[in-house]
Amino acid sequence: MEARTQRLAYLERLAKELTSRGLSAELTSKGLKVANAGTPSLNERVQCERAEDGSWSFWWPWHQPIGPADDAPSVADTIAVVLRPVEAEQ
Repeated sequence: MEARTQRLAYLERLAKELTSRGLSAELTSKGLKVANAGTPSLNERVQCERAEDGSWSFWWPWHQPIGPADDAPSVADTIAVVLRPVEAEQ
């Protein structure tokens, strides 16, 4: 499978996982723009890149890995935690 096609397939799979968790996910030329639907200011971009060994991973834009592209549910869980609003402790 062509790299561009594979990248798109992984991003679409992740977008589906994210929307099932109540987040919005918009495909862009650089990856996904993900936002907390209830608090849109909580948003981030997610990229999907292939490593030298041929494996694919999702990455934050500051070059920190989120997780393997073939584990979209776990990656979506991690992104959901990062984009959750922090409630004040009482």
